[in-house]
Amino acid sequence: MIYNGDKKEEELAVRHRILSDEQEAVLDLYIQHIDNVFEEMKLSEKLQVEIETQHLKRILSK
Repeated sequence: MIYNGDKKEEELAVRHRILSDEQEAVLDLYIQHIDNVFEEMKLSEKLQVEIETQHLKRILSK
């Protein structure tokens, strides 16, 4: 949080936060994990497309 010199405003901002620091940290880790899973899925899909392409090329070349 940025401290701008107004203690009352700072206290209000803290009270109006939805998540605690710990919850935000856990959420950040979860989002990173989901991002990694998504990236792995994209790579897996690319690999599957390549396998299928090579298989079809082999079939067509016979």
